[in-house]
Order: sequence, then structure tokens, then C-alpha cells
Amino acid sequence: MSPLKRREFGQLAVATLTSTVIADFYSKALAQKTELSKEILYEVNLPSSSNAENRENQAPSVELITTDLAKGNVISKINQPELSVDNPSSAPKISRAFYIADSNRITKAIVLRDKTVLISTVSSTRSGYFNYIVSAVASGTISKFTARKVLGLEKSNQTVESFLSLPNNQLLCLLGNEGIPPFTFRTLDITTGKILSGDELNLPPLPLRHRFANLCQDRKGNIFATEITSEGIPILISMNLEEKAQITGKVKINRLTPLSFEGRPLSNDLKDLNFSPSGQLYALAADNSVKNDTKGKSNALFTVDVKSGKMGLVRKFAAEKFAFSL
Repeated sequence: MSPLKRREFGQLAVATLTSTVIADFYSKALAQKTELSKEILYEVNLPSSSNAENRENQAPSVELITTDLAKGNVISKINQPELSVDNPSSAPKISRAFYIADSNRITKAIVLRDKTVLISTVSSTRSGYFNYIVSAVASGTISKFTARKVLGLEKSNQTVESFLSLPNNQLLCLLGNEGIPPFTFRTLDITTGKILSGDELNLPPLPLRHRFANLCQDRKGNIFATEITSEGIPILISMNLEEKAQITGKVKINRLTPLSFEGRPLSNDLKDLNFSPSGQLYALAADNSVKNDTKGKSNALFTVDVKSGKMGLVRKFAAEKFAFSL
């Protein structure tokens, strides 16, 4: 082959390889975009302040919006008024000396394997804190809502700050004290709303002054959450209920990596954390990319790299909590 022919052949080979790489890149990008467009989100908000007359036995109203992940197009929207609980038993109470007004907040939303949506809420009242689990049957259009009060808490200021699903109609709950440390792990029976007294899972004790939040679980059963130490930077942590420490026999907590965005560590904790059906970890956090002149705070949805802790902006996000449809 002459030098000219070899040069022409080399140029053709390079051009072919470049075209193949570009085509492969666009093919993967298109596949990712198509995958995003198919994934469905439940966005959860609290409407205006609750009008419940009997706050202890009525869960606050919730707003449940079904959207697509890629663009946030609204598929359906339901405003569920206050719900009377199915288990109106008495919960611990205390007279609060420093009290301003009743308030409600959403602490977590998950989707069970049978497609039931579970939403945990906390009501702050003059008599203490009342915790509720609101369930919505998600078969096609969500039509039936029920509520249970969380029972069996030791103190009136204990609050359910996050949870995830366990086998046998149980939830792994992260309990705080008025939303602040110390935190502890406990299990809850979904059918009764009662915190279980035993510790069959050998759950680990948590550092007294550390903040823990945002429980979620991947498809392999690994549990993830966030932890904030005295340094004030959110750290992604993980654990597996089958992996125990040799000395204590308790479930091991693995501290993975600090969370960061655009090369800077986060200064505030995430507002929520969940895995998509495709296995991507998503976070809800304050959107600091734009100045918000309104009284409300702006949120955004981010991807999270489990290995590096790096977060990537997906889009603006108005909800307080989110969960993926399975």
C-alpha cells in the first residue's frame, strides 16, 4: 500500500471511530433522557395551616402531586383534607411553657411494594408533639387515604423524622427530639402504628450530638442517610442490616463521603433523599443558585454520586418531600 493510500486509510479509520464514539454518546444520552421521562415522582406538600379541632386524633391535610421526573409535568394532583386516625388511643402529653402556635410538617414519604404511599407528619401543639402515618392507595389514580397515630413513644417531644420499609409490615424509623438530637433507631408496626419495644435488628446507637436524617434504601437493601457532625457538613452514610460489628454485634454504620455541589461542601442538610427505580440517588435541597425574594424558600432536585458525594442539579422543585413510583 502506498504512503498516500495508508494516509487515506488512517484518516478514514479515525473518522469512522469518531463517528462511532459520537453516535454511542448520543445514543446513551437519548436512552438516559428516555429513562428519566418514564420515571414518575410523588411530590408531597402541606397545604395551608390545619383546621383540625381535635389535633391529637386528626392527621393534617396533605397535597399529593404525581409528576414525571424529567420535566415535572403534573399528571395528577390531590388535596386530602384532615383525616381522623384509625387508632385514637392516648399519646404522651406535656404542658409546654414556651409555645407560639400549632404547626405541622412532613418528615418523609415512601412507596411500598404494593404501591401504597406512606407519608409521615408531625403536629406541634400546646400539649406536645403528635406523629402520624398517612397512607394512600396508589393504584392508577390515588383514591383512598387513611391515617394512623404513632403510638408507643416514650416522651411527648419525640418525633418521627424519617423512615423506610421493612418486611412484615414494619418500618425502620429515625426518632428525634422535637426534630433535633439525640436521635435513635426504632421499628414501627404499620398495621397498629405502634413503636415496637424490642430490638431484633440489633440497631446501632447514634452519637448524642450528631444530626441524622433522610433514610432511604437501594435495590440491594443497603440503607443510606445523612449525618451531620460537629463540623456541620452533611455526610452520606450507609448500613446493611445483615452486616454487624464484630465487637458490639450491632449493625455497622459506614461513613462514605461529605456531600458537595460545584466543588463546595454543603452548608445545610438535605431535605430528602431517595433512590429512583433505575438506581440513581436523588436529593432534595435548598436551591442557592438563584436569589428568592419571596418569603418561601426555593428547593431543587439533585442527583447524588454515592462514591464521591458530588451533587448535580436536575431542576427546580417546589415540594417538601418526594418519593418514586415503583
